Amino acid sequence: MVHDKSVSEAAAELRQVWRAASGFLLSIELWLMVLVAASMVAGFWLAFMGEPSCLLAFGFALGYPALRVVLHLKGRLAWPFF
Repeated sequence: MVHDKSVSEAAAELRQVWRAASGFLLSIELWLMVLVAASMVAGFWLAFMGEPSCLLAFGFALGYPALRVVLHLKGRLAWPFF
């Protein structure tokens, strides 16, 4: 079964998907999770290179759950990811 869509139909569908997902994509929590993932990758890379600064990256990544709890309690985060 083949569905042929025009460019305008595809653009309209893309706008609809963006509206549905924009609350999550623009949330603080998503960007905190992205920062933690980057911090973990950087921490492993720095540990592989023998740099003691890897502890700072790991500290940030491990401190994230505590920060998330505080932000949830203050009402800054609305997504209940646990």
